[in-house]
Amino acid sequence: MVSGFQRTAGFLWALVSCTAVWAQAPPNTNAPFYTAASVVDAATNKPGAVAPNGLVSLYGVRLSFATRALQPQDMIADSLPTALPGTGVRIAISTIAVPILFVSPQQVNFLVPPLLRPGRHKLQLTRDGWSGPEVELEVAEVAPGTFVMQTRFVIATHADGALIDGKAPARPGEVVIVYASGLGQTLPRLGNLSIPRGAVQIERRSQFRLLLNGMDVEPGGVLYAGVTPGFAGLYQINVRLPERLTDNPELRLGIGERLSPGGLLLAAGAPALQ
Repeated sequence: MVSGFQRTAGFLWALVSCTAVWAQAPPNTNAPFYTAASVVDAATNKPGAVAPNGLVSLYGVRLSFATRALQPQDMIADSLPTALPGTGVRIAISTIAVPILFVSPQQVNFLVPPLLRPGRHKLQLTRDGWSGPEVELEVAEVAPGTFVMQTRFVIATHADGALIDGKAPARPGEVVIVYASGLGQTLPRLGNLSIPRGAVQIERRSQFRLLLNGMDVEPGGVLYAGVTPGFAGLYQINVRLPERLTDNPELRLGIGERLSPGGLLLAAGAPALQ
């Protein structure tokens, strides 16, 4: 039987497989290379501020000599590892070792420590004693983003876990689950290496917003906004859609005026013809 952790992890790795652009690496060196612009939010695949408990992808060259994703057996007493076995890859933010979730020669996914204070920090990756450049990382209280399919549609599921898409769109009045990143601290707060095993709401729940075509869903329509049990850094929003729902509305979410990027849609309306 596949565990909830494995299902969530597999789902996430399928999402963060984009391509980023980085500066050309200096020749004649074995050191890892990347730039500040190649450190991006794992959901939006854009550089810029990230949030505590946020998922981040670092793109570059010579980052690792192996490709490996986090496995359940890599965790000890529900603590995330700061290095995946056999990879020799570590990342530090202001000297704090961060949890590593995936490594490959050109991409490393990691979690911003939940207890890291907002501000400008120095990030550095090392591989088997070889150090990459020290680059600046901005950490904000929140940096909302939604995960996106290869089209312009956000990743969301029906209540039974089935993916929402053109063949199985969301319907008016239905409860759906939208996946997000960068919604910041939780209550209670999570430790830097901990993984949530149950529902944990976001700290700024009263300021949370989900907008469809620029209109806020009524607060009572948002049934849950917090981390996804079984996986650190992944947030989910359980929302009851309004009875008056237009086809494929733009979906944005966030805290106050800090919203996820625009132009992304929720698949809704009549199913596409087979």
